[in-house]
Amino acid sequence: MDRTIRMTENNFLEGIPEAVPDKMPVRGDGNTLQINEIFYSIEGEGARVGQPTTFVRLAKCNLACFFCDTEFDSYSDMSVTEIVEAAKAHPAEWVSLTGGEPLGQDLRPLCRALGDAGYRLHIETNGVTKPDAELFELIEYWTVSPKRRRVIEGFVRIDELKYIVGKSFREDQVQPDIAKVIYLQPESSKPEFIQKTLGILTRHPDWRLSCRIHKMLKLP
Repeated sequence: MDRTIRMTENNFLEGIPEAVPDKMPVRGDGNTLQINEIFYSIEGEGARVGQPTTFVRLAKCNLACFFCDTEFDSYSDMSVTEIVEAAKAHPAEWVSLTGGEPLGQDLRPLCRALGDAGYRLHIETNGVTKPDAELFELIEYWTVSPKRRRVIEGFVRIDELKYIVGKSFREDQVQPDIAKVIYLQPESSKPEFIQKTLGILTRHPDWRLSCRIHKMLKLP
């Protein structure tokens, strides 16, 4: 049975569970991971914008957001050694673990190996899968991007919360007390959502705008 939670424009936080069931029974032992792609670009969002980064996109997700523009269902099984060797092909100090939902798989062996190889690690997660506690020692920078779900307990550190601002986004969906920084990102960079975001920022000047610089520059 497909247990994906499909997010529509009419879903709000009220009456919605704080956590959702995983579609991804693929955790395994972490020595082999389902990888959608590995590529080199710059970080285009959030506080690390502009930094050269190798992105490791893990396959599968436990949400199906209507605005998602990422293809993450196809994958290749790769060993930790193969992933680290692929990262070494690119001249970046940072490796970003993204998806899909990267916490659907056991990342600890990969993060240990990447750390031993000298990489700084960044992860982006939707905040509805509980992280392994060891990951907070292994991963330097944590981005949580909630998709109309509250962030579950178990995140001992969140460096930035990144919300996608679309038609149904409301300011009271934000959980400002659990992160160091709040970013608002206009959905698909549409003009109407840019204006909505800018309006919200006039009421919350301590929050910040994220603009997907890599898309503007037509980078991966």
